Amino acid sequence: MPRIRQLPPLVVNLIRQFALFGDIDPDKVYLIGYSHGGYGAFFIGPKIPDRFAAVHASASAPTDGTISPLTLRNTPFSFMVGGNDTMYGRRERCEKFAKEIDKLKEENKGDFPVRFELKEGFGHGGLPDRDKIKELYEHTRNPVPRHLSWELTDAVVADFFWLSVPQPKKGAGIDAVVRDNAVRLRTHDVGAFEVYLDGRLIDFGKPLKVTLNGETQTVTARPSLRTLCESLLRRGDPKLAFSYRLALDAGRK
Repeated sequence: MPRIRQLPPLVVNLIRQFALFGDIDPDKVYLIGYSHGGYGAFFIGPKIPDRFAAVHASASAPTDGTISPLTLRNTPFSFMVGGNDTMYGRRERCEKFAKEIDKLKEENKGDFPVRFELKEGFGHGGLPDRDKIKELYEHTRNPVPRHLSWELTDAVVADFFWLSVPQPKKGAGIDAVVRDNAVRLRTHDVGAFEVYLDGRLIDFGKPLKVTLNGETQTVTARPSLRTLCESLLRRGDPKLAFSYRLALDAGRK
């Protein structure tokens, strides 16, 4: 498991290298896999959804405790399994994950663009997913969604869209909304963390209201070239670079 946890940073670095030397569009990166590759898509996609425009997994299933459906609030994600594909609990686990997603969709209208396809009569091989890549191509990444739900599932991934936790740990969580020059944050088991913003999310000409776990303060946000450069170096993605950094501590009273 420790080596598997390093896969998301490895994929982030791979995308970064292609962006630097392959002239790719970081808003048009897709992840797709079948069987073992599908398990990889199921593992990597929900951990770093800020890197993908869309994700698809076939003939695979989520592994309990390794990912959270909450992280898929903004990223198109589809998965397919055969009705007879019961080995290792693949069908059962997919159906369980689909029920969790359905509940989130019901509670959050318009969010969680996740779709499950159960193909009756099929086993592990031969699923009709050859055209899935065409469906993925229709999507373009939104690097700055206004509502984020981040349930951390390991101690490796420290960045999530415009949020960052310097010391990530499994079980921690942040729900963040930015609208009308106000940031509302709810945290669970999180100490120090950072919120990164820019003109795509806030108006620097107005005061910024920040509400953390019910306590509100007003700050004067100013863009910084240094912050922009540091975040670009850190994330390796121009669309995930931000000019303002707000440091907060949910554990401080």
